[in-house]
Amino acid sequence: MVGIRGYVFLSCLLTITLIVSVSCTNTVCNVPLTDLMECLPAITGARPPAPTRQCCKVIRRVDLPCLCRYKPQLAKFGANPEAAMAVPKRCGVKSTPRC
Repeated sequence: MVGIRGYVFLSCLLTITLIVSVSCTNTVCNVPLTDLMECLPAITGARPPAPTRQCCKVIRRVDLPCLCRYKPQLAKFGANPEAAMAVPKRCGVKSTPRC
């Protein structure tokens, strides 16, 4: 079972990606937007695939506490909460912030 911290992290990831693409910012939470896009398939849709190796590399580099502020917007963009909760753990991220 994946904790709420994993969900919060990935929820923030998707939200940041979408918000930043609208605002034309090139970096989000210290990671290039194009890198963050690597994780979108792993957290969207009814049956998202497992996170890719590239997605996991991004998750390990991103400023996780920074992503927390985007949590409230995630649902607006069709993220799968269960999948979002699972990605950090599936990528081997041991500590994630409480958001």
